[in-house]
Amino acid sequence: MRTLVLALTCGAALIAPGCGSQSNTNDAGVAVNSNASSASRPAQTAGGIPPVSSAHGGNPPAPPPTPGNAAGSTKPSGLDTSALDAKIEKAEAKAKASGATQADKLAVAAAYLERGNLYRDAGQPTLYKFALGDYRLALRYQPDNAEARAKMDEIVSIYQSMGRPVPTNGTEP
Repeated sequence: MRTLVLALTCGAALIAPGCGSQSNTNDAGVAVNSNASSASRPAQTAGGIPPVSSAHGGNPPAPPPTPGNAAGSTKPSGLDTSALDAKIEKAEAKAKASGATQADKLAVAAAYLERGNLYRDAGQPTLYKFALGDYRLALRYQPDNAEARAKMDEIVSIYQSMGRPVPTNGTEP
């Protein structure tokens, strides 16, 4: 019995706040030491809860899906393609206008090929599906484009070798 009382007393002493310090809880019920300097306290988010961080120094959690980065999105996030997007839009409008020439169609194919190469060469396998779509679109305007065909075939074979379904980007009407 004496050992039990001693163990409980020691445990209570360890749990009790240190001499002269006050222990309070914030609105979220998290203990906050009011004597601790603000520099030693972790940053707090709304509700007084500290932000989550990786113990291994890895990447922070992915942001919640938004129209630009949602799964299956038609526009990738993390890569600025705005100049190429505008170039494609302008060339495509010209190629679809009445009286469009073969040169107009070649210009659209070249623009899609350029953006496809940007996605492919970005070093992010998650962008391969966008490159694949652009290569397919380039081939719509220039079916004999050997570079677009070879790179499209390369990406398709990568997906197949991994046993993954080949994305359908660029096959839309």
